[in-house]
Amino acid sequence: MKAMYLTETGSPEVLTFGELPEPALGPNDVLIGVRACSLNRLDIFTREGSHGTRITPPHVLGGDVAGEVVQVGAGVEALHPGAQVIARAQGGYAELAVARCDQVYELPSRCSFDEGATLPVAGLTAWQMVMNRARVRPGETVLMTAAGSGVSTFAIQLCRTLGARVITTASSAAKLDKARALGAEAGIDYTREDILESVRKFTGGEGVDVVLEHVGTPVWKACFESLKLGGRFVTCGVTAGHRVDLHLGRVFSRGLTIMGVGRGTPDDMRAFLKVVAQGKVQGVVHRTFPLAEAAEAHRLMEASNFFGKLVLNPD
Repeated sequence: MKAMYLTETGSPEVLTFGELPEPALGPNDVLIGVRACSLNRLDIFTREGSHGTRITPPHVLGGDVAGEVVQVGAGVEALHPGAQVIARAQGGYAELAVARCDQVYELPSRCSFDEGATLPVAGLTAWQMVMNRARVRPGETVLMTAAGSGVSTFAIQLCRTLGARVITTASSAAKLDKARALGAEAGIDYTREDILESVRKFTGGEGVDVVLEHVGTPVWKACFESLKLGGRFVTCGVTAGHRVDLHLGRVFSRGLTIMGVGRGTPDDMRAFLKVVAQGKVQGVVHRTFPLAEAAEAHRLMEASNFFGKLVLNPD
């Protein structure tokens, strides 16, 4: 099969396009003919060898795929060849990828393969943050960082469906305009505006009920200080740094809750996909690339000059 793989870690140039053997299929696995695979930050970290990642060459990146079932393992009964699916898979930067059967879901009927590939990791993460951890309620105010990320585009839409008010941050007016189109009520260009001051102005000095965050160190202080009494802070990533100073006294005296996102369950994923099927939430595809141009997609992700998800097409 054709695949984009790593034999060493480093810059985007270490990505190699060529032929690899088809992946082995276990009894509870599903072999998927990949039609689309979206990029995640983990792909960048793994290619770099950063954030504690390791590879065993040849390593094929890619966890979010959409495509058709080609073959199922002996223990799989609910899925059949030809079914159109999305999955949290292994080796999505290829013509074929393998996923455990409990991580494979029917492609929502209204979704293209490209949109379907945006759903598994980013969509489930946003669902976890908004619905299960923060438990956002109607009328609450939510600060969502990095509006252009896949997780944020889903989280903004989920908060909108709940009747919450969303303030979001981004590096340009164009990204903030797109965030408003998804349901954000206010935007902060962090390259020109102070996040904390802007939040206080928007909320009349009260602060926000919830912070949904995945940038890390550079925005920690502003986000923490933005919380009102009893506020909830949920993190799902540390893209720009993981070390922060935390004043525990302010946590207990203000009644704050700080949470990691954890992992969603298959039931959570099915609940999220139901909302997608109803048309209340949709995946945002910024751009698609042929699989052979994965290095270019990595460079664009590293530059953060995109809104939504970047998608590779093996065909």
